[in-house]
Amino acid sequence: MCWIFAYNWTKNSIPFLIDWLRNLEYRWYDSAWVMCVNTYWEIYVEKSIWKVSNLATKIEKNDKKLDNYNSWIAHTRWATHGKVTELNTHPHYSENERFYVVHNWIIENYIGLKEELQKKYNFYSETDTEIIAKLFENLFNWNIVTTLEKVIKKLVWAYAIAVIDKENPWVIVWAKLWSPMIVWIWNQWIFLSSDINALCRVAKEFIYLEDNETIVIDNWKYCVYSMWEEINKTHQKIDKNLEVSDKWKFETFTEKEIFEVPSVLRNALNWRIDFETKTITNKTLEEINELDIENIEIIASWSSYFAWLVWKSWFEQLSWIKTEARISSEFLYETFIPNKKTLYIFISQSWETADVREWVKMVKQKWCLTFWIVNVVGSTIARMCDMWLYTHSWIEIWVASTKNIIGQLATLLIMSLSMWLKRNLQVQESIKIIEKLWELDKKLEWMLEQTNYIKTLAKKYSKYSNFFYLWRNLVYGTACECSLKIKELSYIHAEAYSTWELKHWPLALIWPNIPCVVINPKWILREKTISNVVEIKSRNWIVLWVITAWDTVKDIYDDIIEMPKSHTILTPFLPLIPLWIFSVEVAKNLGRDIDKPQNLAKSVTVE
Repeated sequence: MCWIFAYNWTKNSIPFLIDWLRNLEYRWYDSAWVMCVNTYWEIYVEKSIWKVSNLATKIEKNDKKLDNYNSWIAHTRWATHGKVTELNTHPHYSENERFYVVHNWIIENYIGLKEELQKKYNFYSETDTEIIAKLFENLFNWNIVTTLEKVIKKLVWAYAIAVIDKENPWVIVWAKLWSPMIVWIWNQWIFLSSDINALCRVAKEFIYLEDNETIVIDNWKYCVYSMWEEINKTHQKIDKNLEVSDKWKFETFTEKEIFEVPSVLRNALNWRIDFETKTITNKTLEEINELDIENIEIIASWSSYFAWLVWKSWFEQLSWIKTEARISSEFLYETFIPNKKTLYIFISQSWETADVREWVKMVKQKWCLTFWIVNVVGSTIARMCDMWLYTHSWIEIWVASTKNIIGQLATLLIMSLSMWLKRNLQVQESIKIIEKLWELDKKLEWMLEQTNYIKTLAKKYSKYSNFFYLWRNLVYGTACECSLKIKELSYIHAEAYSTWELKHWPLALIWPNIPCVVINPKWILREKTISNVVEIKSRNWIVLWVITAWDTVKDIYDDIIEMPKSHTILTPFLPLIPLWIFSVEVAKNLGRDIDKPQNLAKSVTVE
């Protein structure tokens, strides 16, 4: 996912630009650039590959006097088309070098367009964006706005496009389809961004551009068009919880956000559970309970999908409703059989994941009921669905998600309990779970206190290049999530399997240099899992065991991580913190850039 940020105001933009670029350094990007215009119509372009701090350094060292550059566009690129080179770095320009273009997301039909345009123009980059610049030159009718209208009619898939005409650089036109775009206007300051977090430091109110809307900025004045008719837009207030914070005492945002987990849990439970009366109080959940729902389809990707796997077990066990968890990218191409008695629930930790949004769009076209669970207020998914719940996890900075997963799990559990009470009237058992939920934040804090011990384990296990994460029953999603984290952060290969499945082909991979991380809380399948581990140990495999504290069976394990005892239903929460910390520390030992894993983005643009 690339980010665009731009503004037009009466003050010199360069110092602000450098400060803003440094505040984007928390993400991994392949390249970055800036284009500025001064009061003499002079254009200054600077590019750099890899970290945005490299670009900020080049700007600081520039000998050219950079005063009075008060209109600019900056962009960070996550490569989708073309290698990581300055030639492929935005902005891209027309052959006559009159039109400069920056764009987010993907133009799927760029190959056909390029083949046609190559009959007339030469291409210098491998990007799909250069197609747009050449189209502008080819279709230009002396009006940049109507030319933009003709250009976007030729583009397939999604985009946020910004275009500057070198002959009239004070005019910037923007158009969007699917890709997010936010605008903030105050006096003579106009800011635009594809990331609401980038505006939090300077804006209190904003407007969202919807699909097929365009904004034209001309000398600090602006007009918004919908289907090329001028419209008025309502301003919205920015959530103060979105303000980007610092790392506190931690080396990385990753560690800071893991240590925020107990607070996130409390935040997700507040105002939804009355712990004095042991009841669930939420208007949205009450409305869902009045619906005639026979099935639930849950659609998500990666970490959010693993949270869904946990919830599927909760929901079917408690509410007795048939529940299916689907990977969003594949579900989009399966045969969709709409059912008015099915509740379609979408979940996203990144708020703009392309494939999830496409699914929402398709389900709504069939007039089916859509429900979303998301963290970011005002995200595209949030504005599309019929009903919603926020996880209230605050802004999540680093690429791989942690604390937001806890917010998702807490929200999903409350939803499960609410529907369970409505359908099965298991009041006494639900009270037991709510009582244990009240204690859960303290148990998570207890897990955080084991950090130094886990660091010692991570140092020991950092020499291995493969891991198996083993599980049974409710901790299926937990094991998959922890396996994913060590892959994302340390680039170590890892797999997640049921210990029962070891009896099949995974046993063929048994070698002493492949440690097994086995999650085995003290519950009904404990003994069966112990039997599986004994089988592993007989083949000299190394076992790191995540077990309930005070478990007496310890002699068959090489190392253990203990977690506090809790209600069985709440078990999926407990292994997450120690195994996330384990992944972080392994990555540190290997010298990885933890907050910015290579090749990963917070939001996915390629569908």
